[in-house]
Amino acid sequence: MPMESGFSSFFLMALTALAVENVIFFRVLGLNRQVLFLKSPKMGILYGGMFTLVALLSSLLVSLVNHLLRDSIYTSYLRAPAYFICVAIVYVAIYLGTRAFLPAVFEHIRDILPVSVFNTALFGAFYVTAINGFNIFQTTGYAFGAGVGYTLAVLVVYFARKRLAISPVPRSFRGLPVLLIYIGMLSLALYGLIGHGLPT
Repeated sequence: MPMESGFSSFFLMALTALAVENVIFFRVLGLNRQVLFLKSPKMGILYGGMFTLVALLSSLLVSLVNHLLRDSIYTSYLRAPAYFICVAIVYVAIYLGTRAFLPAVFEHIRDILPVSVFNTALFGAFYVTAINGFNIFQTTGYAFGAGVGYTLAVLVVYFARKRLAISPVPRSFRGLPVLLIYIGMLSLALYGLIGHGLPT
């Protein structure tokens, strides 16, 4: 019975991270120029897949950190460095593991691994799990949902950029400016879709 409730909490948190959060805007905050200007959707899936893998593996360590820091008076000071150490451990393990045992995979992920790992979307998801006091199943579920949301955001931005490139956009807005406007408008639409109202 506890295992069933663990799996249901995992999937509930994965769906929460996917549906309730403002997927596009929140995830795009974790993107850099290299991800914003991808050359193919395959690269976007590779970035998102690496992010999801690192989020899932790191969430196991982060869950332990959240448990250990729960009653500490220094929680606010220790949480950020502890999360960074958790993510760094997973990064080093994937980097060294693929280089030693999967050299063909390593060649594909060597350049994208740091970009996929060290970004604000990952750390933001971990802070949400800490603030809400999630258990290990909820933390890993939320991390998985955050990874899928990140992948969706990368792909939405890729296809939006392709569509905007063939649209009649004024010269001063072409490229990144119109892309940021598009992301902002889409974010507001999703914000309203999940039941939030704009301040009046």
